[in-house]
Amino acid sequence: MDKLSISRGILFAVAAVFWFAQYAYTPYVNPQLMAMGASASIMGFVGGAYGLLQFVLRVPIGVGADRWQRKFFICAGSLFAGLSALCMLVFYSPAGFIAGRALAGVASSAWVPYTVLYASYYKPEHATRAITMLNLANRFGRLAAFVMAGAAAASFGPRSAFVLSAAGGFLAFGISLFVREDKAGDRRPLRLGAFIEVAKERNLLVTTILAVLTQLVAFATYATFAANHAVYIGAAPAQLGYMHVALLAPGILLNFCLSKYILSRVGAKWLVVSGFFVTAIYCAAMPFVATIPQLYLMQAVAGMGNTLTLSLLMGMCVQNIAPERRGAAMGFFQSVFAVGMMAGPLIMGVITDYFSLRTGFFLMAGVSAATIFLAAALLGDSGKAAQV
Repeated sequence: MDKLSISRGILFAVAAVFWFAQYAYTPYVNPQLMAMGASASIMGFVGGAYGLLQFVLRVPIGVGADRWQRKFFICAGSLFAGLSALCMLVFYSPAGFIAGRALAGVASSAWVPYTVLYASYYKPEHATRAITMLNLANRFGRLAAFVMAGAAAASFGPRSAFVLSAAGGFLAFGISLFVREDKAGDRRPLRLGAFIEVAKERNLLVTTILAVLTQLVAFATYATFAANHAVYIGAAPAQLGYMHVALLAPGILLNFCLSKYILSRVGAKWLVVSGFFVTAIYCAAMPFVATIPQLYLMQAVAGMGNTLTLSLLMGMCVQNIAPERRGAAMGFFQSVFAVGMMAGPLIMGVITDYFSLRTGFFLMAGVSAATIFLAAALLGDSGKAAQV
């Protein structure tokens, strides 16, 4: 095996364990807050703290990763992933959860150098395929997290999921020490004027706007408040984990098919449009879910919608950007889409408190439906992935 393949394998493994740490406990955040007596608005603040820190940090980290070694940020992000779960374990309260999710947001900000470093292991024209493959590590890690956390919660209680996350974060940190990166050498840091020029690139702006709406819906529904509905219909602790397995498993298969077969034959624009359509169906149908099998089915639908939108948009956003500027471009993309991650839970929490959870799902169905037309109008043929 050549050095390049080994480098890809190590970073793929770090990414998988990192996302294991970031997600093992997430099915239990809102249910545990419900057990503490927290309002839906407080749950929204907990979820929003995760997006807020990413909004603040992802651009500076993206620019810093272009200036210094990306490996440093990858190691630091893994360490913060472990510390965030440890914080929630030690301070098991709404305030502790807000602080822990904020630390998790700091950790997730490191995903910018992950994506740029992994793409550097491939030829520039293969950037979309590289990032799509790295998203498989994300999904494999999360899938393992939900399976193991569901089993642990069933046997030892929900707190065991937080223990798994902490252990995963520290393990990811250990593996990250072996990540290989070429020295920065003559890499020239991006100045403010050049960064603004990168941020004005049309394709980057369009994909970023669509990603904001994707994350707004995701973090209002299947990533957060779907767990509230699951509790309402009587889901057990293990089933709270397995509903996220149902969310991810179809997406992993679809992601693999996208990278290997579909992207070379179908325009990415229309795949993204279809993803928003699928998500709108999920949001409109979710309030009528009354049984656990129905819950699993609808989560699978949501997972396919997310794969067709965010995974493709993340690869498309840098396809017209010069390699030395991709860290800044990806930092801009991921920082701005964090607005959706922050706003989604906050909006859903307020709507749930003042109206109902059902109303919130219907509102998100409307947002997804509107985004179908927005994507069709704004994404150009440059979104085609036949050249990947």
